[in-house]
Amino acid sequence: MRGSDNTAEPRSWRLVHVVRRGLPDKRLRFAVVGVLALLLVAFTVLWTVPWFQVQRIEVEGTTVLDPAEVRSLGQGALGDPLLGADLDALASAVAALAPVKSVDVSRSWPDALRVDVTERKPYMAVPTGEETFLMVDSEGVAFDETDSPSGSVWMVELDDPSPDDLATVETLAVLESLPAKLADEVEHVESPSPAGVTLFLEDGRTVTWGDGSEGEQKAEVVDRLLAVGYEHVDVSAPDAPTVS
Repeated sequence: MRGSDNTAEPRSWRLVHVVRRGLPDKRLRFAVVGVLALLLVAFTVLWTVPWFQVQRIEVEGTTVLDPAEVRSLGQGALGDPLLGADLDALASAVAALAPVKSVDVSRSWPDALRVDVTERKPYMAVPTGEETFLMVDSEGVAFDETDSPSGSVWMVELDDPSPDDLATVETLAVLESLPAKLADEVEHVESPSPAGVTLFLEDGRTVTWGDGSEGEQKAEVVDRLLAVGYEHVDVSAPDAPTVS
């Protein structure tokens, strides 16, 4: 019929229309395949080309540690693909060194591993009896040995400085609680027991502080008693201090 002839779509036009509708899908597939191929090539290059293999261990932030000691812990990674280097394993090995407080290991393209070390800072110097001193940080970790400690650290006699030693823990608590005026007068500290921390002042007077508890109350009592002129003050029990 005449009306049906006006509305019917020619077969050839329908075919072209279908083919054209399929072109974007094919282009998308080709694009995806191309991207995947490029990624595969890049991945292969990163894993196989010598330029992208670990050739060096860069160490930053060490003063106590010898950088060569840190680099030696990464020797096993030399020659490995930089992309596949086990950063966590190297970081754990470096973190196990006593002077290391924290460490960050990263890839330094194109051929190195970078080790950024934050070392412990000396807080106490503990004599060893051999004209040397153990350097101990504010966490109680002994991490170095020296024969000439800095004048800015506390001189403390401890039998076995460590984070697990109660005398060390209480000594640190005492030192952190001292008011600045009294702290400036301390020449050295002796800690024969956790409850026996004793301060030796520059003028010869002594303060038996006890353990690290009730620091604020002890400081007030010590200040009053020293001001009176007592030579030896014991505030291990601040409610019942003794003097001589």
